[in-house]
Amino acid sequence: MMNNFKVLQLCLLLTLSLKIQAQDKPLTFSAYLDTYYGYDFSSPAANQRLYVTQYDRHNEFNINHAWIKARYEQGKIRSELALQLGTYPINNYGAEPDPLYRLIHSAYVGYRLSENSWVDVGVMGGHFGYESALAIDRELLSPALATEYTPYYQTGVQYSWDISGATQFRAVVLNGWQNMAETNSHKSIGLALDHQLSDNFFLSYGNYYGNEKSGPGSKEMRFHNNLIASYSVSRFALTGVADLTRQDSVGPVRNVLFLTGIASLELGEKARLAARYEYVSDEDRILITSVSPPLSLHVWSLAMEYRPEANVSFKLEPKLYKSTKDNFGRAGERVSDAFALNAGLAIRLE
Repeated sequence: MMNNFKVLQLCLLLTLSLKIQAQDKPLTFSAYLDTYYGYDFSSPAANQRLYVTQYDRHNEFNINHAWIKARYEQGKIRSELALQLGTYPINNYGAEPDPLYRLIHSAYVGYRLSENSWVDVGVMGGHFGYESALAIDRELLSPALATEYTPYYQTGVQYSWDISGATQFRAVVLNGWQNMAETNSHKSIGLALDHQLSDNFFLSYGNYYGNEKSGPGSKEMRFHNNLIASYSVSRFALTGVADLTRQDSVGPVRNVLFLTGIASLELGEKARLAARYEYVSDEDRILITSVSPPLSLHVWSLAMEYRPEANVSFKLEPKLYKSTKDNFGRAGERVSDAFALNAGLAIRLE
């Protein structure tokens, strides 16, 4: 862990130095650091919290996510490269065949096709979904399980088009569902459409379709749908998100359902209160596979945020899980509830 801190200190110093040199130039540099402490009252085995990929360590101070980023944009060309460390990449990039892939947060190059459209090629963020991968850009500290189990990153080609000031369209051709290295001979596709109906009301729909069977032979076709509706007025915002995954292979079609509701209230210029409810059902073990019995959860979260500066966020978050199928037991135990308390401090330099 000390080696990671030394690397991080060096990267931050380098970023600050390069930022000073790159003022008003097409090449810019930025950095991000998200640290946390989490305590799970269910005392998980090996200090590893169940079902989460962010803030997953119990009774431990750690780095959730840290990166340094170089970005270039001039004329019709743009490019981005960000290198990362922390428990977030360890958990989310663990299936990649080369451990060096864990270092890559983003790596793509883009070409402007017209005044309002781009094509980007490489490793980039997911093309649908409500919550950011970064805690500093979320209402709550931790992401919803729907965010955790849909792609944080993807590899392929993305076409983006600002149809108007209120409507944006994206289309992708990908290696697969959150992976860099290809796992079979098929490519996946997806679309997303965002529309700001009014100053207060926002709608978005995104999807994904691809073969999730590794290696040659049979197929397991996954069709995921994401729908977002958000309403905001003054200092209050309310958002509803529905994610439905259908996977078709030999036998009956299997389903995963995530329902997420988020409410947030600005308390002055530097503070915010947010709450979230989640319903999660993956009884066919499609996305949340390492669980017995199959997962069925209700999750309640509350987050209190304080921002001493615009680029600094401290959040405190109690979180309650209630399972209908005793999903928190171990070694034959029947445990249906879990309670966790997380605290996180994030800073972004740009």
